[in-house]
Amino acid sequence: MEIREWTPVDLPVIRHITWETWVATYASFIPMDDLRGYFDEHYSIQALTELSASQGFHGLLALEDKTPIGYAKVKFNPDERRCYISSLYILPGFQGKGIGTALMAKGEDYARGFGVQEVWLGVMRQNTNALAWYKKIGFHFVEESPFTMGKTSVPHLIGFRPIHS
Repeated sequence: MEIREWTPVDLPVIRHITWETWVATYASFIPMDDLRGYFDEHYSIQALTELSASQGFHGLLALEDKTPIGYAKVKFNPDERRCYISSLYILPGFQGKGIGTALMAKGEDYARGFGVQEVWLGVMRQNTNALAWYKKIGFHFVEESPFTMGKTSVPHLIGFRPIHS
């Protein structure tokens, strides 16, 4: 497996991975119209291009045999002095194979470069598999706020873990 920074050429595959994982994970509790509307707004090629060019951002793409299978976004928020590893998405057929762990480790490498000692992320409470995995790898959830997609709001937990040496 290889992990590298994504490039503009990768943005269509980032969209594909996002949509496939969202349908598999969120469709049971977020209506498809709300998923599609949020996706079209926040994961358009233009939105991803702007995000990719933003200060303190790194997009990480995981590949197996040169085939993209997952990604994570790393974003430093200077106002909060927090580094977020967000949107850690692995195609359903590749989950449980250590890809998320590898993306998390690479994200922590970037977080160290921002001078922080912990990484932060958010997860929807109904995303029970991801929530259990994050807790298993040491995340502590300390905040809750609603996350809204279209007309649907769901509880969103925000937590952190110390960066592993």
